[in-house]
Amino acid sequence: MNDMNNIIFWIFAVVMGTILVRYIVGIYNNIIFLKNNCEKAFANIDVLLKKQADLMPQLTVIAEGAMAHEKQLISELLRSREHYLSTKQLDMKVDSANQFHSHLKPVFLLAEKYPKLISQQALLALQASAKGIEDQIADRREFFNQTVTLYNTNIRLFPNLIFTILFRFNDIPLLYGQRGRETLS
Repeated sequence: MNDMNNIIFWIFAVVMGTILVRYIVGIYNNIIFLKNNCEKAFANIDVLLKKQADLMPQLTVIAEGAMAHEKQLISELLRSREHYLSTKQLDMKVDSANQFHSHLKPVFLLAEKYPKLISQQALLALQASAKGIEDQIADRREFFNQTVTLYNTNIRLFPNLIFTILFRFNDIPLLYGQRGRETLS
């Protein structure tokens, strides 16, 4: 009878040990699964963030070009205006007015020749593209943040916390939008 009790005890111990090992392996695998999902969700956003970053030099060039052109136009007009206003004698005023008018005509022609409208259209197109990318990022950000919240919560629960400490699992930060730290709904 004693041998039968030992056999039953060892069978019970092996079954319980197997269940415990499977439970522990399941916890560890679940944490790894959630962590990999976080990395996958960020990889989807990373592609868009790189596209968005690639737009920045183009936006900068167009904005600088438009600003330089507008600065040139404004400078021409301001010089002509200052020259006219600083002149006191009638003949000098007339001459200055003629020069002012003669400066206006080339400035308007220059404005027509300068691809200002094209650059504005290009700027608007780039802004629209950046907005479209930001909208896609916002959609994917919500999924990423949900995945990260699930992972961060999971690694803080007991007994998962033991694995967090043993394998140094760290919290993954949430991804915030352009407006700063948005609350998650």
